[in-house]
Amino acid sequence: MSKPPPKESAPTKTSSDFCFLNGRPDSRLSDVERLTMLGGGGLDRILQRLGKTLESVSLDAFSLGLEPSALKSSRAHLQALRAQGAIAELFRPLGPPRAPTVVPVHGFPFGSVVDLEFRSEFPAGSWAHDPSYQAVESNRNSFVRLWEHNDDQGERATIVAIHGWTMGDQRVNSLAFMPGLLYTLGCNVALVELPFHGRRRPTGVPESDPLFPSIDPVRTCVAMAHALHDLRALAAYLSSRGHSRLSCIGMSLGAYVAALWSSVDVLRRVALLVPLVSMGDMAHELLVKRFGRSDAAASGVDISSLRDLFADHYPLSREPQTAQESIMVVRGKGDQLVSRGQIAILRKAWPRARYLWADGGHGAPVKRGETFARMTDFLLEKGE
Repeated sequence: MSKPPPKESAPTKTSSDFCFLNGRPDSRLSDVERLTMLGGGGLDRILQRLGKTLESVSLDAFSLGLEPSALKSSRAHLQALRAQGAIAELFRPLGPPRAPTVVPVHGFPFGSVVDLEFRSEFPAGSWAHDPSYQAVESNRNSFVRLWEHNDDQGERATIVAIHGWTMGDQRVNSLAFMPGLLYTLGCNVALVELPFHGRRRPTGVPESDPLFPSIDPVRTCVAMAHALHDLRALAAYLSSRGHSRLSCIGMSLGAYVAALWSSVDVLRRVALLVPLVSMGDMAHELLVKRFGRSDAAASGVDISSLRDLFADHYPLSREPQTAQESIMVVRGKGDQLVSRGQIAILRKAWPRARYLWADGGHGAPVKRGETFARMTDFLLEKGE
């Protein structure tokens, strides 16, 4: 049984496997994305460069502007919003999402790549506590690049991929998740762009300025709820396309978002790559590193209050809706960004998940060796 292409896409008549559809020039499939299907030495060299870049990321990149006085002020603001019920409102479903605009990107004989553009209605109109959030026009459109086979979807795995901090660009996303390879293995792949990343990032803002996560924990909470809202809108659309059981793979910040999603919705499989687990513990680690343990303690911002700052979206605050046995965690043995303590927290909360240690540091997931093969096998496993 054949499945028609999305209504708004152009017909997928192609003269070769790599023939452009009539999409916008800025939406066309890049050479890097093609390489994830073709492989070869060119891809290996690009992956090596990306791996080195990821290995160089340290906690210092997150410490800019992290001040105890600002954190205490943010906590007071957050507690006031909680008392009003405003934070709970952020995480409440908003009803049926709008249908996305479908922009053709690339055609295959038996499938296509399209961009889905969801016009976000988040936060809801009644949430007026941060009007500057909705004023960032570029962030109000959610972008997803969907690699989809056009036959019967019932037996195919569909994987939603969530990138890490500062990634977002679909060329980089493709190197992290290899959509071309997963597509050739029979999967449908949806690569999301998180709030304030990729095409959602405002122009003119330096890449070194963190917008999500932000040094303002309240803004981070809003953006995290936004990410969850967007994923649920995507899931509703994919379900309408016949993708009834979704799996998810997330990297670093994306793994945190994936863990949050799996804690509230049932997913078939979840792979968490070098996952950020507790933002409160990471903030404490940053303060200790920057000010010293004694000065950090004297600042009046202890680990308990820092954990409370990020408690509203903390993935481990509840039993996951996704079965623990269906969750795989991959950590780099030499990861200088995500500490062993982060994984220990996850392991204590979700002891029945599968844990895999990979050679390398924070860039270990982009290495295409045994670890990647085991993760792929896990995502493609049959059954519940």
